[in-house]
Amino acid sequence: MEADKAYLEAIQHGRYSEKVSDLRCKYDHVRIQFEDFITAYYLRPHLEKLVENKVNGSGDGLRFYDLGCGTGDGYELLSKMAGTTKLSEFDNRLIQQDMMSQYKGIDLNVDLLKEARNLFGDYEHVEFCKGNFSNGLPIEEGEYPYDLYFTSYGTLSHCNDEELEKLFVDVAKHGNSGSILLCDFIGRYSYEWQDLWTDNHEEQPYIDYLINYLYAEQDREKVEVSSFPLRLMSPPEVNKVLENASRKAGVELKVERYFDRSLFVGRHIETGTYNGNPQPLRLMVSSLFERGLRTYFPDLKVSFRPRKGFDWQNEALQTLADSWNALVDYTMVLMEHYDSDEELLPYPPQTKVKPLEKAYRVMRQTLEGSKGLYGDIRADLIEAQLGYALRSLEMNLQHGQGLAHGLVAIVRVVK
Repeated sequence: MEADKAYLEAIQHGRYSEKVSDLRCKYDHVRIQFEDFITAYYLRPHLEKLVENKVNGSGDGLRFYDLGCGTGDGYELLSKMAGTTKLSEFDNRLIQQDMMSQYKGIDLNVDLLKEARNLFGDYEHVEFCKGNFSNGLPIEEGEYPYDLYFTSYGTLSHCNDEELEKLFVDVAKHGNSGSILLCDFIGRYSYEWQDLWTDNHEEQPYIDYLINYLYAEQDREKVEVSSFPLRLMSPPEVNKVLENASRKAGVELKVERYFDRSLFVGRHIETGTYNGNPQPLRLMVSSLFERGLRTYFPDLKVSFRPRKGFDWQNEALQTLADSWNALVDYTMVLMEHYDSDEELLPYPPQTKVKPLEKAYRVMRQTLEGSKGLYGDIRADLIEAQLGYALRSLEMNLQHGQGLAHGLVAIVRVVK
């Protein structure tokens, strides 16, 4: 496959498969604090239902099938999903080890599978094997259904519509009623590739994708990076494939919800590869979560340029950009008054955007409550709270329309 060469180059670069957190690597702070969190947040209620059904029914553990597992990212995310808990409670994971009876991960890349086995291969209930889902769901005769058929980070965009349809038909037939399919695609209208926007989807079905974001800006032009095609998707396009698959399988595949992930902090927001307006937003947001490092707030602001002829896309992204920038501006105002002897910090400006109103309030309370604490309060507390507040804005102002790096559909099998 064309993607194998590109992924091998990324692995050899050293920042793709290693489990390290850095400002510019696969496992940067945005990946952990934004992207993994958002996926887990929206998936969690559906997993809670699966757990409840198991506890009240057979009592068996959950079975997970990770399609395109890579280095085992799906296993790590699923096994560490946390929920609301009291501070005194020690283990707040939704899925305890005894509730996960089977995790099966497949991938075509043997180098990624090797790394996955090194990390998680010692668990008895975990299995990693080479498999190709472009020709349908790889299952053995008599293999039991899974509770969750999981994909992550654009995995299904490696398939064309015919391949997706065959995969969905197989999942519909193989899964139990109530099984969940998490479909992760590359969003059609991401601001990262604004140059590729089109309302004629057949005109631009794919993006010629490059993993050049691992390299610093000064190094990107010096290295030759292999590319591979990824299917751009919007909800209507996904719906069409699901409807065809449902009809052929004789089983309903019901979309529970769509959500967008990484509207302004996707991997290519700063490369300029597909958009002539690159910005260091992902790097700056990652910096907010880096302990001991102070971020230059003006570089956090979004410079959104609308594209003529795409009114609803421009309106949605502009609303988020305006709210994002207003929050950064207000935080800078708060910081200007932070070290003064004023009893009260400046109140925020009026806004009709409820998520922004709450974010204003959180930032003001954070700064007021942190006065007198020890350490580098700005770097280690205030900036992290700003990062979480920006994440909250993205989550509450997204509409699952394919406007982000990732478009994710949560689909339930209904029999």
